[in-house]
Amino acid sequence: MGLPPRTIGRYEIGRELGRGMMGVVYEAQDPALGRPVALKTINPSFAATPAEREAFERRFMAEARIAAGLSHPGIVIVHDVGRDDASGLLFIALEKLPGETLASLLARGARPPWRESLQIVGRVALALQHAHERGVVHRDIKPANIMLLPSGEPKVMDFGIAKVEAAHLTAAGQFFGTPLYMSPEQALSRTVDARTDIFSLGAVAYTLLTGRQAFEAESVVRILGRVVYQDPVPPRRLVPELPGDVDYLAARALAKLPEDRYPQARLLAEDIEDLVRGATPRNRAGWVSPPATLRAEAEPSLVAELGPAAFTPTITVAPGDGVPEPPLAQGPAREESRHQGSPRERVLIAVLLLALAALVWSQQRPSSSPVASAPATTRPSPTRETPPAAAPAPAPAPAHVVVDFEHPLESGTLRLWMDAEEVLVERIKGDVTRNLVLFKLRSGVLTEVLQVDPGRHRFRVQVGWDDEVRAEEIAGRFDSAETYRLAVRLGRVKKELSLRWTR
Repeated sequence: MGLPPRTIGRYEIGRELGRGMMGVVYEAQDPALGRPVALKTINPSFAATPAEREAFERRFMAEARIAAGLSHPGIVIVHDVGRDDASGLLFIALEKLPGETLASLLARGARPPWRESLQIVGRVALALQHAHERGVVHRDIKPANIMLLPSGEPKVMDFGIAKVEAAHLTAAGQFFGTPLYMSPEQALSRTVDARTDIFSLGAVAYTLLTGRQAFEAESVVRILGRVVYQDPVPPRRLVPELPGDVDYLAARALAKLPEDRYPQARLLAEDIEDLVRGATPRNRAGWVSPPATLRAEAEPSLVAELGPAAFTPTITVAPGDGVPEPPLAQGPAREESRHQGSPRERVLIAVLLLALAALVWSQQRPSSSPVASAPATTRPSPTRETPPAAAPAPAPAPAHVVVDFEHPLESGTLRLWMDAEEVLVERIKGDVTRNLVLFKLRSGVLTEVLQVDPGRHRFRVQVGWDDEVRAEEIAGRFDSAETYRLAVRLGRVKKELSLRWTR
């Protein structure tokens, strides 16, 4: 790692406080004013040409100076911005604060009680409102950018820097930091406004209240797929002791479409204030939970941006869930057949091929030039002409089945067959929701999305744990481009397995 520089600009460098993708944060001393600062450095060495470097530096200085104009008790003060002539490093001097970030707090398992968590979120919302009223959008609200002081007051960090880094890295086709708190419009490289910060703050609130990340998955691509297409499990399913209106709060802040979210951060803060004191949120009246209506055209965009090799199944919901056939009676247990390739690989390949086919088909245009010209010595027949070849009919769009599984198990395995072919095998686990004297109550949820050809299909679901196995079957008829939800429930007492189609 090497020794830190002795000085950057006029600042005397002490110990290193942290390190990120684009630079290092140092504890430093401002000799001119005799005060400690946190000095964040940015190394613009990624710029390929002098012109790109100059453009980035100009943008950095402009955004940092705008951030320095923010004055709110919930926003970290920007003291200075500049460039070190010796090293070429850009820097921003911030007030040095005691305390720790929410990310550090969560990492050591010190999640605050729900009232305190909501109060933190409400104060951050008011800080964001101050910035938004001055035309500043943070674009990278996450636990690592929220400092919690010893008094319990939060401070938002990295205004200005987040916007500059986002602008550069998005243009390069990359994502900075963890996309767990990114809004859908950011994930799709669309225009963002203040409501993107509200979505990100909603994801922070979800983590504080439940101990889980709203869009957690095993890869960046799958996280992005969930951010864009999949709603998180309502918080009260994970933590039943939360007040009922918490689910409304999370649903509104985390709505996929910006117009379905809180239009202003202060309205979120007001609802939190009401919820903490046990009142009905004042801004709930008139708000209707939006249907999970997602634009199918966004899927090729996601494939194109992230690379087709990395694409993963996601939800594409069309208006109206359709009406599958009534469930059938449970069928006899069958021996598990073996197939080449894992179920997840087969689903991935199917989704990839369909998405790429749709993308290629949509970009094709009929040619205005002849395929080949006839030789000069050949005269075309005046009476027989070859009719133009008919364009092939596009393949029908697939349907989607969202498998929504709830269970009270500590651990086990969920398996699913479609038309006698195994298409899903998932390990499941549940978290303790209530610790009673003689036993513990657990709850677990799992959501998976399958892509199926239009037509009639039969599903068999099997849940296994310890020495127990439960299995049920259900069938349905699926229309092209429609989405169907299969609710799979395992009883808490008798452990009975039930399947049903829901909207």
